[in-house]
Amino acid sequence: MRTRIVIPAGILLTLALVLGAAFPLAAEDAAYDLPPGDSPPPTVFDRVANAGVADDHDGADHVIVYDRAVSRVKSSGVTYTDDYLIYKVLTPAGCRNQSVQRWRYEPWSSFVDVREVNIIRGDQSIPVDVSLVHDLPAPQSAIYWNAAIKTLQLPRLHVNDGIEIRVFRKGYSYALLAEEGAVTIAVPANHVPDDDKYIPPMPGEYFDIVLFQANVPIIEKEYVLSLPSDKRLHSEVYNGPLYSSTSYSPDSTRYAWWAHDVPPRPREPRAAGSSDVVPKVVVATVESWEAKSRWFFDVNEGQFDVTPEISAKVEEIFRKEGVSGASEERKAEALVHWVAQNIRYSGQTMGEGEGFTLHSGAMIFEQRSGVCKDIAGMLVTMMRAAGMDSYGAMTMAGSRIEATPADQFNHCVCALKKADGGFEMYDPTWVPYMNDIWSKYETEQQYLIGSSEGHGLASIDYSPPAESPLFITHDATLSDDGTLAGTLRLSGARAMDSRLRNLVSGSRILDVEDDIARLLSNIGNRVEIARLDHVTLDDFSENAWIEVDYRIPGFALPVGEGLEFLSPMMSVTMGSGWLFRAGAYDWADEREGDLFLWFTQLIDGRESIRLPRSYEVADPPVSEEVDETYAYFKGESEMDGRNLVITQHAEVRRRQIPPDGYAGFKTALDEAHDWAEHVYRAEKGGDR
Repeated sequence: MRTRIVIPAGILLTLALVLGAAFPLAAEDAAYDLPPGDSPPPTVFDRVANAGVADDHDGADHVIVYDRAVSRVKSSGVTYTDDYLIYKVLTPAGCRNQSVQRWRYEPWSSFVDVREVNIIRGDQSIPVDVSLVHDLPAPQSAIYWNAAIKTLQLPRLHVNDGIEIRVFRKGYSYALLAEEGAVTIAVPANHVPDDDKYIPPMPGEYFDIVLFQANVPIIEKEYVLSLPSDKRLHSEVYNGPLYSSTSYSPDSTRYAWWAHDVPPRPREPRAAGSSDVVPKVVVATVESWEAKSRWFFDVNEGQFDVTPEISAKVEEIFRKEGVSGASEERKAEALVHWVAQNIRYSGQTMGEGEGFTLHSGAMIFEQRSGVCKDIAGMLVTMMRAAGMDSYGAMTMAGSRIEATPADQFNHCVCALKKADGGFEMYDPTWVPYMNDIWSKYETEQQYLIGSSEGHGLASIDYSPPAESPLFITHDATLSDDGTLAGTLRLSGARAMDSRLRNLVSGSRILDVEDDIARLLSNIGNRVEIARLDHVTLDDFSENAWIEVDYRIPGFALPVGEGLEFLSPMMSVTMGSGWLFRAGAYDWADEREGDLFLWFTQLIDGRESIRLPRSYEVADPPVSEEVDETYAYFKGESEMDGRNLVITQHAEVRRRQIPPDGYAGFKTALDEAHDWAEHVYRAEKGGDR
């Protein structure tokens, strides 16, 4: 006989919950008259017992035994969701990590009720008192919208325990809101608020994006969606196959997707976003992207009203930048940089509609702070003050937006309509201390403009490596005692303009020299800086540059009658992920998932090291040329009089590299590392 142990002792718990048919029966044995070889439906005890142990799952700390979500959408768009989860902890670390259960949510858009939690230990079901759930403010940084988190401390877990959880949710999902938090509404314990609180921003519409892979193994996962029979659904499976079914009743349509025995997602450096690579289903009831575009326009159009103060500031900016009589393009560039430099990224609670309504330009102009949607809205307002035809737009920074018209957005930007009817995209949130109008971190990225006529999904063009170059010039003199003294100049455009400016702007003024010294420490740890100069950080009329004069005693190692050393230029390049993101890793021989580097890049470097009199490097080497689909490298060296001249040319040709292109990418990067590790030997014997 299976038993149930009540925790805490002395407290009687009401365990009978009316959950309908959404969940399987959990614990009671029943008699089945089954044909030979057939088994009864699994109970929670069966599922946990059959889930295996750590050795069966490559040492995973826990496994998702069963994950079933049933969402029932009402005509208003309000959604009721019953979640049923079973975990099994497989190691002591798993016991520790699962000892506190957490449920994050946005109280403005959703309600969460933890209805039942049980510890499954052998043939015992041990109830946990869910009245001990704490409803707390969630940890927050940069965005302070009072997002919430519910937590529950479990009794001490044992290895191979199961955790059975039933949770009820009510509300809606909205991508920007889920990304950035919401305003807290106080909800009394055990009270389910009225539906009116949770009607979605597009009343009557529903969307969801359900991922079917996690960082731990999943034995079984199912997503069930029940829609009123008069609602039509767009749905598609991406990144891998799933099982699916559709069924009907007089008043609803039931859709289901499920998967079995899903391995954990590989943990690899610079991995692409989960949404881009793991199996998922995307669903939406909205008619089309054009309908979504019209909605976004309508809900925000009143937020761009121009005030006299904003008009006066726009004219002041134009006068200061000397563009009062210039083209619209130059004026727009002046405005995007003013907004980027003057509207601080900080999200405070500003009232109803956080996450999908842009706050008014007047409010943001007064407060000088906001999140991406507010910063973009400020630029739209200022452009309109200057007579420009500008609009708000939504995008997904760092991940792909699929064709299904669901809310796959995490970012807000500005679109300027040009005379030919096309649009130029501006992103003031991502261009502080950058002389571009749209970050090269956001190429090959989809966006949706909010317009009265309704626009479809569009995409930013691919950016080749030459658009984000890093140029390195290094001229140095090597003394016969091994001291190296020289001048290193770094300059760059687009993505590299941003990274060079941020090498300086990201530090306190007094710390900049120390940060540059750390960069040069890849050459030698005794670096002495004699002079440091750099671009004026808020001068966006030129590309960024940094120039440093330095001295490093003991740089070259005396060996016999010669001096041995590595290329300083290559040491700096390959030793800094800030300068060469792809070059800073010791990449694994094989890779299972996509590699994501955010931007393409060109490295073009030349250094000249003047050797001591009568020294020379015999037979300076040349690297192999590696010209692959996604990467390139070539290095050369030669003697030019007393000067050893070393060059490098590297390219990363796509920001996201699929597994079938990884081998070629790695070959190019391996050659770059080998070139950086080549030991040059300068010996006496020349007459130069």
